Amino acid sequence: MKRQIIGAAAAMLLSCGWASAADLPAKHVYKAPPVAAVWGWTGFYVGVHIGTGWGNVESELTSIGLGGLGGFGGGAFPISSHNVSGFLGGGQVGYNWQMGWVVLGVEGEISGAGIKGTTPCLVILACKTETDWIATLAGRLGVTIDKALVYVKGGVAWADSEYSIRLGGGGISSKVDTTRFGVLLGMGVEYALNQNWSAKIEYEYIDFGHDTFNFPFAFGPFTATATANIWQNLHTVKAGVNYRFGGGAIFANF
Repeated sequence: MKRQIIGAAAAMLLSCGWASAADLPAKHVYKAPPVAAVWGWTGFYVGVHIGTGWGNVESELTSIGLGGLGGFGGGAFPISSHNVSGFLGGGQVGYNWQMGWVVLGVEGEISGAGIKGTTPCLVILACKTETDWIATLAGRLGVTIDKALVYVKGGVAWADSEYSIRLGGGGISSKVDTTRFGVLLGMGVEYALNQNWSAKIEYEYIDFGHDTFNFPFAFGPFTATATANIWQNLHTVKAGVNYRFGGGAIFANF
């Protein structure tokens, strides 16, 4: 009988202990903060773009040579200042390297162009400038904001430009076709549409500085050569799409 009473008492104590433990507040369980998702930009990409370009061309006459009779010069006489504008379109290829929120890259672009303009010069002449293509090579530095990449760029540029001088509708004319070299600065925004495709819009300023050119003329048995300094700059705005090999959402804490 004593054993039965002791067993019943022990069972009651154990049941009360388990009930009291069940009534205790649950211990707080630590949860790690959510991992931030960063869009991945690392990798090679290719793309296409279209846009517009405009700028200014200034020229000054430094000398005129008359056949074998020598010439005159010794100064600089402004002869024209005119604006140019037109369309452009082409493609680009590049590589991005992402380090956290920072993206470094290098990009090459080439565009066919129809950027041109004409102005009167030396009263009776017409001076014309036409740029047929533009090529650039630039480094990019950007930061990511969600799926957007905001960047600046700087590098060098080449442009095929033709400068021509014509006397009204007559046959007296001269032209120089040359490849200009300049420096480039720009900025833009690129937005990831999905893991591989992105769209961009960017602005560039290109300064070609000034170069000296000789313009040969022939009228009847006579020949002459006009020497001129020509300054040129261009602004471009382009919209485009890129296809990136690899890329997508990556997950990391920064």
